[in-house]
Amino acid sequence: MVAIDREISGVKVDTVLVDNEHGAELATIHLLDNGYGRVACVTGPRKVSTAAQRPRGYQRALKARGIPVRDGLVRYSDFREEGGYTAMASLLAEAEPPDAVFVANNLMTVGAVECLVDRGIDVPAGTGVVGFDDIPWAHLVRPSLTTVAQSTYELGRTAAMLLAERIAEPSRAPSTVTLHTQLKVRESSIRGG
Repeated sequence: MVAIDREISGVKVDTVLVDNEHGAELATIHLLDNGYGRVACVTGPRKVSTAAQRPRGYQRALKARGIPVRDGLVRYSDFREEGGYTAMASLLAEAEPPDAVFVANNLMTVGAVECLVDRGIDVPAGTGVVGFDDIPWAHLVRPSLTTVAQSTYELGRTAAMLLAERIAEPSRAPSTVTLHTQLKVRESSIRGG
């Protein structure tokens, strides 16, 4: 067995991960560098490793820029479209709503953008958006979506390699491989873009 994109607590297995914290940090710094000051974070269920790691990267970026971390700008959801919509609606109901949002997966990004569209909020002029997981059609929508890309091909290739190594040497110690992410900058995160 090889775990992909999740750490399973209490189980010693080969694991392939992406650098979730770094990807989230890149996304948040990018939004801050593009003039957004109240950046929110929408992430998944608290018990899922990626849903805990991505907000840590978001918080690290804020701290690096001397911006206080506000609990009111973080929402935990369910990694689904409806969850992204509900989380975005909740953020917009804040006394001081965010002017940008980092969303921790592709389905919730779709929901968050749908909420912004339904509320008549222009992306990126009114609210900047960066998602996690590069969506194959991210460059086709308008505005095109800025995303943190993780190589699903490389995740699969590495998992297969670890599985083959496990079959060849069943008693070896479990290993963890962490792959890099890449920020794909498009229109949704650039004011005036």
